[in-house]
Amino acid sequence: MGFEKFLIRRIITFIPTLLGVLFITYIIAYAVPADPVRAWVSEKLMDPSIIERIRAQYKFNAPWYEQFIFLVTSFLRGELEDPVRHKNVFDEIASRFPVTVELAVVSFIFLVALSLPLGLLAALRKDSAVDFFVRILALFGSSMPSFVLYYLMILVFFTYLGATYLAGIPMPSDQCIATINSYSSYPVVGVVITSIGSVPMFGAAMCGEWNVVIDSLKRLYVPALSLALLNSGFIARIVRNSFLDSMGSEYILYARARGLRKSNIFKHAFKNAFIPVLTILGLSFGGLLSGAVIAETVFNIPGLGKYMYDSITRLNFPALIGSVFVVAVVYLIVNLVVDILYAYIDPRIRY
Repeated sequence: MGFEKFLIRRIITFIPTLLGVLFITYIIAYAVPADPVRAWVSEKLMDPSIIERIRAQYKFNAPWYEQFIFLVTSFLRGELEDPVRHKNVFDEIASRFPVTVELAVVSFIFLVALSLPLGLLAALRKDSAVDFFVRILALFGSSMPSFVLYYLMILVFFTYLGATYLAGIPMPSDQCIATINSYSSYPVVGVVITSIGSVPMFGAAMCGEWNVVIDSLKRLYVPALSLALLNSGFIARIVRNSFLDSMGSEYILYARARGLRKSNIFKHAFKNAFIPVLTILGLSFGGLLSGAVIAETVFNIPGLGKYMYDSITRLNFPALIGSVFVVAVVYLIVNLVVDILYAYIDPRIRY
């Protein structure tokens, strides 16, 4: 099967996968034994006529499948309203997703900077102190409850050291935002520029507002480092084991017999060892882009994860359906990109 056919087949499978994810999410939310409409309105607003109007507006007086179709189609048309914030769900997600992207990028940089060097050092110094440290870090990341780590990091970096802050997200100036949005009229380049510029840190860098970039890093480095610490040990262990497997392969023995330099041998070994690592890194980045629900809630970051948490606590079906749709799309795209990168790293892979 050619690469084009593979790509078309994967894109077609997006549709049933998305519908399946949305349906399961909806059924779980629908099965909760509570009245969502009463959770949306204030306790002071108990006028029966208003509650019945909201119930009819969101199809709570219709069969479940009609309500599901209403929520999905309204979101795709960009007409679904958040009943709690009284804002368009699509607009609300669009304003929060760039913040999540900002946190995901910083977290991913920490994750790669920690896991790859540690994994390689553990492989090159097998059974040494570094190898032992990587094992402890993997055990720490697997067993430590994430919210406990987040509060410990806040205690150290915010309370004791005062090296960060926990309120708001630095944004570029209005003039900068207007300048970036002025490129939206250009067909392709304009979409790319405005999409990248919508991420606050990237937009500020494009306008040369470096004080905003520095403030953003100061605001996000603690949650980003916390997220990286939870997964870096596990990924470092995969790097270590995969690199040791490659170094024990016959082609490496052949390369040594030919007298290749160590740097060239390591280069060939690392290239093959990187394929399983790429899968884990891709899934980790997809998870970060989907919104770190607990981290954004604990660190008070107004991103997609915080929006999902608030939606769950208020039984906000419309916001939850919209958020899950975006998360599913992000995961599918990241997996597709990882599959494409496979063929680039290892030309023997054909689809």
